[in-house]
Amino acid sequence: MKFLNLTFVIMCAPICFDLVSQGLNDQDDQLEKSVDISRSSIQDGASNQNRLNEIDEATRLIEFDYRDTMKEYENLKLYNDQLQRIINSQEEEMISIMNQIDELDNININMIPIMLKMIDALDKFVSLDVPFLINERTERVSNLKQIMDRGDISTSEKFRKVTEAYQIETDYGRTIEAYRDTVTFEGDTFNADFLRVGRVALTFVTSDGDKAGFWNKQTSSWEESSGAVKRSTIDGLKIALKQAPPTLITVPLTDYEKIN
Repeated sequence: MKFLNLTFVIMCAPICFDLVSQGLNDQDDQLEKSVDISRSSIQDGASNQNRLNEIDEATRLIEFDYRDTMKEYENLKLYNDQLQRIINSQEEEMISIMNQIDELDNININMIPIMLKMIDALDKFVSLDVPFLINERTERVSNLKQIMDRGDISTSEKFRKVTEAYQIETDYGRTIEAYRDTVTFEGDTFNADFLRVGRVALTFVTSDGDKAGFWNKQTSSWEESSGAVKRSTIDGLKIALKQAPPTLITVPLTDYEKIN
């Protein structure tokens, strides 16, 4: 009986060993499959993570682009708003300029005749006034007449020139001046030094000092100066040229009726 059991065990041992080996092989296969599955899962996870990283990076780039685009949009909007305000201002300025042009046309219609009359009045005034700097003053009036006929000079500039000429004539009445010119006196022409005292008196002394005269407003002619007037003329010339300090001088007054 004991031999039979031992024989059975011996006979069953190979079978059990095969079963155990097969079981171990099956476990190895399952473990290897599990490892393969884990490895595949890890690889898939790594691949998915890479994709997530790529998506995240792309998202961040899109976000940066969006922010840049929004900032650029805001800047463009501010610029466009400012540009629109400038355009509106320019349109208002254009309207204002057009209105000013219309007004200027009306002003020209009224101002040009006034300026022409002012120039004619100035021309007559110079011709009837004391004949000091007569060439300079008549040339100024002649230039004004030429300016009025020029189309390249604005009305405002023409008016400025006319008022400037009037201002110069006004200044003559309250200044003292010495200048050199020629004079026709007693049938001869001489080089002379002239003394103008406002519009009150105009006297001269010839360059050689031989003759001296003054303008008589009543007769509108030159007359010979007395010795006192001649000496005062010489002193006045020095004062006007700032070669001597101011002092009292004697000047002839011939326009008594107008002064009184």
